[in-house]
Amino acid sequence: MTTVEVAMIEAQLKEDRAKLELLQSMLKKSSSLTENMKERLTQFDDRLVRLKGQIMPVYEEMQVKIRAQTNGELAIKELDKVARYYCLREELDSTISNNVSSSVPDYIRNMKELSKAIRFFLDNNPNSNEVKKLKELFHTGFKKMCEEFEDVLKKRSRNITIKDMTDGGDKIPVIPLLLPEAKQNLSLISKWVAENHKFVKNNYPNNVDFVRDICTNYVTVQKKYLREKLEMLANAEQLAIFANATPIMGRRVRNAEVTRKGSKLSRENVRRQSKRGHKRTPSDHTSIQTIKEDINVEQTAKSYAKVANYFAQLIKSEYYQIQDLITPSYQERVFVEIIEPAMTHFEDEGMSLVEAAKEQTRNNNWVAVFPLIMLYQSLNKIKCSLISEDQLDFEAPPLAPISKLITVITARVKDDLERFKCFVEDDAVKTSNVASDGTVHQLTSNVMSICGQLLTYEETVGTLLKGVQHQGTRKLPQSNIHRQMATYINGILKALEKNLESKSKVYDNKCLSALFLMNNYNYIRNNLKESEILTLLQDNHHDGVDLDARYIDWIHKQMEVYRLWYQPMVNVMTEATTGTVFRESDKLKDSQKDAIKNKFKVFNATLEEQLRIQQKWAIPDPQFREWVREGNIDAIIYKYEDMCKKYEKVNFSSNNKKYIAYSTNDVEKTLSLFFDQKF
Repeated sequence: MTTVEVAMIEAQLKEDRAKLELLQSMLKKSSSLTENMKERLTQFDDRLVRLKGQIMPVYEEMQVKIRAQTNGELAIKELDKVARYYCLREELDSTISNNVSSSVPDYIRNMKELSKAIRFFLDNNPNSNEVKKLKELFHTGFKKMCEEFEDVLKKRSRNITIKDMTDGGDKIPVIPLLLPEAKQNLSLISKWVAENHKFVKNNYPNNVDFVRDICTNYVTVQKKYLREKLEMLANAEQLAIFANATPIMGRRVRNAEVTRKGSKLSRENVRRQSKRGHKRTPSDHTSIQTIKEDINVEQTAKSYAKVANYFAQLIKSEYYQIQDLITPSYQERVFVEIIEPAMTHFEDEGMSLVEAAKEQTRNNNWVAVFPLIMLYQSLNKIKCSLISEDQLDFEAPPLAPISKLITVITARVKDDLERFKCFVEDDAVKTSNVASDGTVHQLTSNVMSICGQLLTYEETVGTLLKGVQHQGTRKLPQSNIHRQMATYINGILKALEKNLESKSKVYDNKCLSALFLMNNYNYIRNNLKESEILTLLQDNHHDGVDLDARYIDWIHKQMEVYRLWYQPMVNVMTEATTGTVFRESDKLKDSQKDAIKNKFKVFNATLEEQLRIQQKWAIPDPQFREWVREGNIDAIIYKYEDMCKKYEKVNFSSNNKKYIAYSTNDVEKTLSLFFDQKF
């Protein structure tokens, strides 16, 4: 170890000794301070003990005095209460005996005071006269409150009008049936009566049940109120519904007389439709057999659907009002008793409507099914709304009749649609009602009109044809609905085509038979194109063919048959243009002259006869009429022009104009007069 290292160690040791001495000095001072603090704290503790010994007796004495004062005040207060209990009957007699209407909260406050007084005497002096007197006054007050409840219900209900109702929507609104203040008072009375029901029942041996009385009064008043409001709303919709001792539907359809529309009327209807470009109008909906009161059923169904919507709003409003005003244990029974009578009338009305529509469809007035479809939509919408929003039970009273009515309508509509399909097919044997002019048959017009209307109710009709009902908010997939509708309408069209083929055989004239089929096929084609039926059928690939192309092909095939009428003319004109060519200077033999004369005679006679015949025929579609005329002109006019040029300068007669009676323009004008019934 070197000298430098030794020096460094000694320096470090010296520094450490200095630090140790400093720490020892500080430790000594800390110990001194600790001893001083301990001594002072001990002295302070001794002083606190002496102070407690001086204060506690004073504190305990003060607490005794405070308790004595509090007990005295409570005793005085209770004595005041007891004293007031003895005077309470005289104090509240006039107030309780008067009407409650001045202030329901104040009246209930007084009744609470009476209740406390009765409980006091029952606990302390149950046989005293005061108990009897207070009980009598309390009973009077309860009766007054029940009377007030009934009086407010009668006088403070809102005068609901049709303006307060909504015409529809996905949600059924809740309409206030009472004025706000009146509802608040009724709620206070109802809650007070319910809270004190057990007390009254235990202390009045004569089976007084004020809760039951309130519920009975509520049912009586609200049942009448509901009936009156429904009558008012029904009358506003011009529907004599829920009227006492009167037919619910005003005037029921009874064995309605049936009148068959003649072909002449059908022709006029179709012609008017054609002038409007085949647009479906209300007049198109005329059925093969029309009940005299069918318009009444349609209007009645519309009114009934509106009243059903109003009724649903009143039911929902009543449902929530009952929850606010009636004791929970009575709510279900009260709701049933109020709604059930009106619901019974409502069901009867609906059943009468279904029967009226059934009577009409039995007489082949098939448009009567549409009011039922519309009604099904309305009722099912109401049912779905009340189930999804309010969880009301439609399988139990009082709403079960709505489910029953929906079920009946479902079965009725499905049956009518199936019978309509059978009718279209079975009517093929009925050939006496075809029009003499070959126009569109009334059956075709009606069937296409009904198919078009069915498409406007596609979702509903598809569901009904499937034979299921909406449950809650669950619906059939759109693809199923489209497929169901396409299958049904395709079946209707096939039945109609078969029917028309059979009816066309009635005509003795093959050309007129072909014209009849062309008119009907063209009418069907136009209706399919104008509506969305063609798209529906094409999208669902029925028969795997292009329907429009199929009808065009059928029309062209019938056109070939129709053109047989001018075959005699074509034959003579063909012979004329292909036979021997004569010059003006040639001298013809008598046989040659007669042959030429005969050609023109055949042409003229055929043209004149066909003008007389076909001028009475009809093609209601203007565009189709022009197309047929142009086909006639193109097939005849050029051949006739060639025949005239060939023989006009040939001396086959002393007066050629006698035989060449028509110029080319004359022939064209004559052909243009075909199917023009005004001449």
